[in-house]
Amino acid sequence: MLSVISAASGYNIDSEYLRIIGEMRRLGLTPSGDKNTDTARLTQAKTELVSKIQNKESAQNTQNIGVQVIEPVDESEYAVRAEMEEQRLGAMSVAQLNRLYFGL
Repeated sequence: MLSVISAASGYNIDSEYLRIIGEMRRLGLTPSGDKNTDTARLTQAKTELVSKIQNKESAQNTQNIGVQVIEPVDESEYAVRAEMEEQRLGAMSVAQLNRLYFGL
């Protein structure tokens, strides 16, 4: 870390390494002070982050595949069903009366 401070305060400012340090801090990583090590750690952290995002997106896509959109039912179908139910109930009542009357 001392080399980072001395590099930033001296005439030899390595702007690429300062950018790497900034990116590491945004990802929650602490810089080690060695440019090569920090570059490798930053690359690895970015790769892991990208794979996590891709895995999350693929999991969401598989969940969305199982969802089926149900289309609204036409109101006329309900009217037809209600009428059929009324006819059925009427027929059942007539059948019960016939059983009672004829003793079947």
